Formats: sequence, C-alpha cells, structure tokens
Amino acid sequence: MDQRYKIFTWPVRQQYLFALAQGDFEIYIPKGQNESFRRQFSLQKNVIETAASAIKELELDCILFQDEHSYQTDQYEILSDKQRELPKIYLEHHPPKQHPTNAKHIVEDQDVHLVHVNHYNALMWDNNQLPVTVIENGAPTDTVSFSGEKACGVVVLDEYPADDQVGGHTVFMQVKEALPLDVIQIGKKDVTYQNLPEKISQYRFLFCPDLYASPGFTVYQAMMMGMPVVGLATTELPTLIGNEVSGFVHSDLNYLIDKMQELLDGPQLAVQIGAKARHSALHLFNLNRFSTEWKQLFTDAVVKNNSLLTKI
Repeated sequence: MDQRYKIFTWPVRQQYLFALAQGDFEIYIPKGQNESFRRQFSLQKNVIETAASAIKELELDCILFQDEHSYQTDQYEILSDKQRELPKIYLEHHPPKQHPTNAKHIVEDQDVHLVHVNHYNALMWDNNQLPVTVIENGAPTDTVSFSGEKACGVVVLDEYPADDQVGGHTVFMQVKEALPLDVIQIGKKDVTYQNLPEKISQYRFLFCPDLYASPGFTVYQAMMMGMPVVGLATTELPTLIGNEVSGFVHSDLNYLIDKMQELLDGPQLAVQIGAKARHSALHLFNLNRFSTEWKQLFTDAVVKNNSLLTKI
C-alpha cells in the first residue's frame, strides 16, 4: 500500500494548500488560523491544526516551507531537532520582487529542494544551483458550468491581496471606467475557494489585472469551469491562455478592453472561448497530475533523506 505522507507546513497561500489537500496527504499546520480559514477547509479532514505545544511530538515525513519567515525563523522555534533533520522542501509562490533577473533566492542549503509554481518563476530567480522542480497548479474538474448570462466582468481578490502596484490597481481602475466590472474577494460575504465557481459562473469573463504576480488559483478554476479569462501578458499567464483562442492576453490594455467589450456584446463568443479554455485546463491543470507530481516529490525527498541518514 502506498504511504500516506505526513507533511508539516505553514498555510501562507490558502488556494495552493486547498489544491494540495486534494491529494492523499496528511497536512499539519500550526493551530490558530482565522475563521475564514476554517470555513475554507471545513471539509478537509486531512488538514490538521496542531497546538504549538504538540508540534514537536508529531511523527512527520517532510517539512514544507512556503515563505521566508517559516524558513528563517519559525522552524527553529516550533520544530524539534529531529524534525529539522527531515526532508525539507521550499515552495516559492512568487516571481522575484527585489529585481526581476538578479535576485538570489533566500534558500542556499543544498539539502533543501526548491519548488516553483510555474516555469517563469523558476527561470527568473537565481536558484543558487539548488535542485529545482516546477509543479504547476491543479484545479478540481468537477466544477459548476459557466453560464455567463451576466453582461459584466469580474475580478477576484485573494483574502490578503498583493499590494496595489503588483496587483494592478491602476489597470483595474482604467478598465472599470470603460466596462462593467465587479469585484469579489475570498473571505468576504462567505466566499471560499470551494464555492467561488458558483459565485462567479454567471459573469461573462474573469479579468486578471496583475502586473507582476503568479497567476492566481482563480484563473485555474475559471478556465476549468469554461469561463473566458482576460489578462495582462505578464509572468506565466501567456503560457496558460492561447490569445484569441482560449482567452485574451496582451500587454496593450486598449486591446484587452476592446476584447472584453466583444465578450460583453457576444455571449456566444464567451461560451466558445470558454469551452476552449476548459479543454486547455483539463490538460494543463489536471488535479490528478498535480497530486501525482507532489506525491513523487515527497517520495524522492524521503528516499534521498533516508539514504543520507544510512550513510552517516
């Protein structure tokens, strides 16, 4: 029987944790998450909040870092010496912010495996010659269907959105002046990643104004439900969407506004574009592929670590 790995991590990106929790893993996190988090993960029995006093007693297989604070500080305060000898993986969610091409990643330990969420990020970071894997996101296929009857676009914000410049606030305001555009935020008005598809299915398209951020989980959900996605041709988004085929991506905002207006004027066009988006999503964002790649990475990390310990 396959081993069910026990992973300890810090839930800094709820949407990625939601996808990871669909795999056959036991995921332990520090106790004390907010009410919004508990709503998000109320049905995920394999995501287990653990009191600080009990963390050092956990029998774990791997430690998964997802931000600087957990890697540089928290691990030394809440993990035991034995746990810190376990395989370590650092999951980097973002493109480099200090400099787009000359930023060294904070992880320099050759025993830590570095994972990026897309190939753009892996390319742009200086990865310190660490072992690097790219595991692109996955989304559930059994989602609600896109209807698009509402002649309005929608922007979805994370519970803790990126700063205005990174998130494209100025771009958003320009588009909102030209077109009807609503905003929905995770964690507000009982919106969760689980029910987000039904909350946005009636909108004509999803707009992504991000200037410099990894595509959000909402992009994967929207495409999987057959919803057109329109966004700036920045970071990884142009590799996910075929322009004028499965959505619209461009660095010319006026072009994007024209295309959004075409979608508002043509609901059938939105359905056609959305169908091609879902076809792409089923191939690119298959949740089974996502879970399998993580399972293989955990297996490789555990086997490698056990081999190193045997030699000592």
